[in-house]
Amino acid sequence: MGTIAHRFETGEQSSQKGHFRNLIMLARIDGMVAEEEKALLERISNRLGLTDEQVKDVKNDSNSYPMIPPVSREERYERLIQLVQMICVDGEIDPKEDILVHRYGIALGFTQERLDEKYPLILEKVKNGMDRNDILDSIL
Repeated sequence: MGTIAHRFETGEQSSQKGHFRNLIMLARIDGMVAEEEKALLERISNRLGLTDEQVKDVKNDSNSYPMIPPVSREERYERLIQLVQMICVDGEIDPKEDILVHRYGIALGFTQERLDEKYPLILEKVKNGMDRNDILDSIL
């Protein structure tokens, strides 16, 4: 961990940065970050309350930000939805993105059975343009 501020951040801040790191990894997995992916990253970083400096740190030193799964069921689903939004935003799902979302889903605390049940539902709803809150309401 680099800076003193980094060492003293809250668990929630660390968790948000770890999640943002995962979104960046998904955006980069196919070798380029599309404009739609950049825009989604910006919206999500704002929603997570990350400053421009924090976003820059995560982008430049992603290995310092491990995934810390949230405790609440709702937050875990919200993160899964954001991961699915990231792989769908550019209109094309790379097989490597699909594999990584499954890995992140398991790391978020979902069982393989729950992921097999919910992931296709979330994917369909995201592709149909349903917003995050409506998706969350429909799967909880």
